[in-house]
Amino acid sequence: HNLFFFKKKSQRKMCKVDSQANPYDERPLVDDLLEKHAKAIASVRESILDDDECKALYGKGDNTKRYDDIWILRYVLSHKGHVKSASKAAMNTIKFREESKLNQAGDLRHRIKQHGVPDSEKMANIDPLPGYKLYNKYCEENAICTTLPDENRGIVVYYDMGKMDQHGLATGMDTEQMKEMVLYANEAMFQVVDEITRRTGRLTKVMKIVDMSSTGFRKMNRAFLQRDGASSKASEDYYPQLLACIMVINGPTWLSTFWSLLRPVIPKRVAEKVDFLPSVAKMKGNQKALKSILKYVAEENLPEKYAGLNKQWPLPCVSERYVV
Repeated sequence: HNLFFFKKKSQRKMCKVDSQANPYDERPLVDDLLEKHAKAIASVRESILDDDECKALYGKGDNTKRYDDIWILRYVLSHKGHVKSASKAAMNTIKFREESKLNQAGDLRHRIKQHGVPDSEKMANIDPLPGYKLYNKYCEENAICTTLPDENRGIVVYYDMGKMDQHGLATGMDTEQMKEMVLYANEAMFQVVDEITRRTGRLTKVMKIVDMSSTGFRKMNRAFLQRDGASSKASEDYYPQLLACIMVINGPTWLSTFWSLLRPVIPKRVAEKVDFLPSVAKMKGNQKALKSILKYVAEENLPEKYAGLNKQWPLPCVSERYVV
């Protein structure tokens, strides 16, 4: 199951832009972004090379290909073109990746697994990512489905909050264990969307759909959500432009009050990406209401339970595409 990761020179180059984009697909063209932010990208690289430690790490192994213009671009975009903060984040990431030995982890895409979903025969003998087994202990059937409905678009992750034991996770998984689990999950997902970005020529990210229909107020655990938010902040720091948005669907009446209490402890950059959608009943067949979701997944690939046309559930795991 050893797969080739994108360390080959040919895989680091931009390919022809995908001309068959979905009409709702608003992903910007990478070449346009590189041209627009060329000066900021060059300035960030200059800052990296001005730092002795980062300069040594930048020149180590194949890191010059890893930390290329497209990699730097994500930092420039996340920091809204502010060179100083983008440079600081990029340098912190370079040092963190060296300390964590992430550059030696290899291709992790085939190790992504779903929570509460039995392995397919294809996935049965694949080792999961670190932290997966402990987290999965607190997940009921079909709790989290991580999918790639279109090989030319981004990952879509479906969360059923009522099927996640938040109280169990809050007591059974400490902060460091949570961070490790989130780190490797994000590393694997980044590898997926980075390859798609380079192959299609469009900046590709992850969308999360959070279904609140089966949960109640007493099932929510603020400590767990705060810890999850802190892990998400680290993810945003080390994997900028990985997360496109979090769509909350089927929200109960008490959700707005709960969110007002939770939002102050959630990192600002994460909170800004949360959007609350109408119920599935109101979105079904309503292209206007579905538009925010259709930016990331076609209606024929969106499950019926989330106002789409796809009758299959649960959906195949993203990793199925990367197992040989």
